[in-house]
Amino acid sequence: MLSRYPRKKVLLYSLIILVFVVLETPLIMLANTSDPFVFGLPFFLFWNLLWWFIGTALFLIAYLTDWGSKPIKSESSK
Repeated sequence: MLSRYPRKKVLLYSLIILVFVVLETPLIMLANTSDPFVFGLPFFLFWNLLWWFIGTALFLIAYLTDWGSKPIKSESSK
């Protein structure tokens, strides 16, 4: 089944799912500490922002590579 899909697309989908799982499940509570401060932010807030930026970057890559769309046929090629 995986041979039908390009390897890059499978990796991109997997990473997007990973970001969703980290942010939307109880796994986020693993970072629920206020003590180390990173860039002046409590670790929990830094952890959320880090994964949010990673997810945003992945969606930007997906958008720029234009995956999932079929080429548009022009009238002159008919």
